[in-house]
Amino acid sequence: MKVSYFPFTQEAAHQVRSAGFSLESLLDKTSFKAVRDRAAERVWGAIIGEIPDKWPATEAENLMELLSYPLSRVIVSCLDDDALIRRYALGEAKLAFKRMQRDKEEIISLANDLGLHPQDSKEPFKIHFSEYIRAAHSMRSPKWKLVNRDLKGGYITITREVLMRLMEEMVRDRVIKGLPVPLEEELCERLADCIRPLRLELDKMNARQKVNLGQVEELAFPPCIMAMLSQVSAGQNLAHSARFALTSFLLQINMSPVEVVALFNTSPDFDEEQTRYQVEHISGSSGTKYKPPSCATMITYGNCRGKDELCNKVGHPLSYYERKIKRGLVVQNV
Repeated sequence: MKVSYFPFTQEAAHQVRSAGFSLESLLDKTSFKAVRDRAAERVWGAIIGEIPDKWPATEAENLMELLSYPLSRVIVSCLDDDALIRRYALGEAKLAFKRMQRDKEEIISLANDLGLHPQDSKEPFKIHFSEYIRAAHSMRSPKWKLVNRDLKGGYITITREVLMRLMEEMVRDRVIKGLPVPLEEELCERLADCIRPLRLELDKMNARQKVNLGQVEELAFPPCIMAMLSQVSAGQNLAHSARFALTSFLLQINMSPVEVVALFNTSPDFDEEQTRYQVEHISGSSGTKYKPPSCATMITYGNCRGKDELCNKVGHPLSYYERKIKRGLVVQNV
């Protein structure tokens, strides 16, 4: 396994320690400018949605890629934004998945490092159900449920693609652990030149998300919808029933399918192509535009959250929204 391709591994951490470079040298020395630039690029990519891939060839490039990972964690910690932490972990996980697809011969050693231990060296693989549950616990799509897997003698048979997807989730969990890193303020000040443009881009991203919601009168949303949006913006996967309820509600109040798809891009299990297909299907591409479920159905599926006084007077999330709009209870954005 070429550790610079997967800098979150235990072997990579060992090599960084063995190299003996201090954090101060990475911050100050001209010879490590490429490391600082790549670290900032990793964080920038996390903000905009994809960390640019590098395929190091020389020893110097491998060292740069290896050292840029811990430094990027420092930069993320200095920015001190919970949503960015989740986006960064997701970005590193997706980058790792892309590299797994190219470097397939190393998949077993990488899986072992992440805590998955396939019983076979060739496809199809078998992993213990306890490891499967640990890796797939936050993946909400029905296909990842244990009951939908081939379980025999305590082991589940999976394809290479499924194994890599489980590994991607394990990478996300590992990356997010320990963030933010406890840091002295003085250290972040020394990284000011790297952090300044990243802060501006992060502020722009947050502003864009706020504007999108404001255009459909976010302040008129019922508590259940607000709770789901909060989960999505926090990078959490929604249950299938909640995802349908949120999507159908937003489409019904005239948010476009493109805008709805964009809302889900921080979800750990985000698949743009599949999400677009599902959203467009709900929006009526197949001939039927689906309406959001009633309050009674929301309660049945455990999606009714934080009822307020108005909730007790309506039977549908859309009725809640319409009443607030008509009564002028929404404070217009300035």
